[in-house]
Amino acid sequence: MHYDIIKESRFGRKSVFLVLLSIGIIGLLVRLYFEPQTPLTADATNYFVYAADTSLTGKLSENYYLTNNGWSMFLSVLFSSTKLDDPFFLMELQRFSSMIISAVTIIPVYFLCRRFFNPEYSLIGSSLFAFQPHIIINSSLGVTEPIFLFLGISSLVLFLNNNHKIIYASFAIAGLFTLVRYEGLLFFVILSIMFFVRYRSERKHFVRYSLVLAIYVLVLLPVAYYNFETYDRDGFVSELFDKGETSYQHFVEGKPDVGDPLYGDASSANMQNFLTIGMKNTIWFFGLASIPIFIFIVPVGVILIIKNRKNLKIDFQIVTIVLVSLTMLIPAFFSYAKGSEDVRYLFMIFPLLVLISLYAVNKWKIKNNHLMMVGIITAIILTSFFYLDFKKNDYERDYEVFLITKFIVSKTSVINGDSAEIRYGTASGLIINWPNLPADLPSIFRAIPTSDEKSLIEFIDLSKDRELTYLAVDGRENQPEFLRDVFYHDERYPYLKIIYDSSNLGMTYHVKVYEIDYVKINEK
Repeated sequence: MHYDIIKESRFGRKSVFLVLLSIGIIGLLVRLYFEPQTPLTADATNYFVYAADTSLTGKLSENYYLTNNGWSMFLSVLFSSTKLDDPFFLMELQRFSSMIISAVTIIPVYFLCRRFFNPEYSLIGSSLFAFQPHIIINSSLGVTEPIFLFLGISSLVLFLNNNHKIIYASFAIAGLFTLVRYEGLLFFVILSIMFFVRYRSERKHFVRYSLVLAIYVLVLLPVAYYNFETYDRDGFVSELFDKGETSYQHFVEGKPDVGDPLYGDASSANMQNFLTIGMKNTIWFFGLASIPIFIFIVPVGVILIIKNRKNLKIDFQIVTIVLVSLTMLIPAFFSYAKGSEDVRYLFMIFPLLVLISLYAVNKWKIKNNHLMMVGIITAIILTSFFYLDFKKNDYERDYEVFLITKFIVSKTSVINGDSAEIRYGTASGLIINWPNLPADLPSIFRAIPTSDEKSLIEFIDLSKDRELTYLAVDGRENQPEFLRDVFYHDERYPYLKIIYDSSNLGMTYHVKVYEIDYVKINEK
């Protein structure tokens, strides 16, 4: 079957707009429903601090080097448009902006699907993306993926257009795409190759490419120049070469050659291990990312495509989409080979998975059957919702973790590493000390890990020069035995003064915090 046939439909523009709007609104509401009521964690705090510093100083941050600062620059504009006196509100604004962008991404997804399918199928494609559970979860974290996806898919859709001016715009958006994550350089390379493939027979193709190259470079140039002047690196090409050099040293030369948890000693097997681990983890996380819908429908689509390959038109559009998807797998593979464990690295191949899924849905012959279309979209929404509800975190416990962490950070910036859950340490420090931002984020909150210490006294003695004055314990099985003993038998430790017990506050998550009395230790 030629895909042009699939594009036929009598579905009106008004109907498309209303259904697409409904998908977007429901998609946003689902995201808001599953949004955690806690501060930012991990990478999101890095983007927040850069944006906050830029907003507070009125210029790009000179205090924090951030490789991918496009998202932070966007946030800084939002932060500057509101009051800067409430850091928790700004964190919520970061999350909310991320969720809105994620929901709005259904628009470029719809138009990508329309390159091959009629409106009914394209609306189903938009819903497949809008209600992909991993996309929804990621959108609430305040990280780069939502805007990265929006810009990347938008640029791809515009590039597939036949209008030269629109194609020029696609390279401008590709520049913004690269500002958000430097992996956009790979995306730009593929667009450049396909640009020459498309216009190779035209006389002015070099002139036109010079123009799109200039547009792309001009988008990046101000930030690259600022980074180079401030940090002696452009933040784009420099990062790509650094990653390449580091990977070569690690995987080919075997440096470091001792104590590497993944690759062990330097040997000729390093590269083999790199490829093996990368392939294994990529396949594993691709499977996880495909749950709950893609894992069933994508294989059907692949089988049907193979069966009908003689009737398919493999043209410039399809080749471009496939090449972009495969190319964006490269950074994902590198991340998985280095031991990263997160499905988000695979998000840029989701548009391709949507298209493959729609080819499978085409077997259901829903053309002009609007009731069936609504039924399929409803089924997608319900499947996603129940999956998210089944997988959702214990939000009450998360909020308790935040309150406990906030108390700890109010007393100290140093705690034992095998402590209670303290994942909100950095965010709590930012909130408590606002608007005074730290010289560097690690200084806000440090965790001193335990190693081979046999007793609490030994651990304290080795940690006192690192300013350890408090202990936090929750009695978990994976804590060192001497910390668990403190939790259950603190009467054995007269040099520990309990200052906090979460159970006294009616919390279900039981954590105890102790102040270390070094005077009593010395007396002992």
